[in-house]
Amino acid sequence: MSSAEYYDINEGEVRHLTRGEIDICKTIYGEYIDYYKVWVHDESYFLFGLQSPRYAMSPNGEIYFRYEHYSADYSITGSAFDTLIAAQHTFIHEMCHVWQYQHGMSVRLNGLLSWAANYHYDLFGQIFSNYSMEQQASIVADYYILITYGLHQWSELAANNYRFRYDNLKFEEIVQSYESVLSHFPAGD
Repeated sequence: MSSAEYYDINEGEVRHLTRGEIDICKTIYGEYIDYYKVWVHDESYFLFGLQSPRYAMSPNGEIYFRYEHYSADYSITGSAFDTLIAAQHTFIHEMCHVWQYQHGMSVRLNGLLSWAANYHYDLFGQIFSNYSMEQQASIVADYYILITYGLHQWSELAANNYRFRYDNLKFEEIVQSYESVLSHFPAGD
């Protein structure tokens, strides 16, 4: 299947979030993102295409995907290289950076250090604001996969970030662990 089958615009173009994307975001972020200020780019954030095709970026409240991982609507289709679930995981992760940006975090500055960022986390005894920028985005995206697609998909995709052994935990206990950490998110109380 060619990448052209996954999206309607050409590399270098930009669009607003779709209604479906806003709907899936609202399950996590509620009304705490100004969705109509968010642009989704099918291009490199850096000049001359220097953004790695493997990474999405959201340094300024807008999301930049290279064509390999771009989708015309992350609520209904994956990308040329991602399944729907993997694409949604990345999309929700990047939307967390949009949320961080819109709530005053210096996403661009933190992003400069992301080559050394730790995406892994432990959920026990922590509050959301104590995690790094990338850990926060990983927690939110992993939680979205867990509550939307269940334990099997979470364990295959998102559990790579989760540092605690969950083998003996029930689904409800894992959800409760996330919800405890996320208890003041997205309001930031």
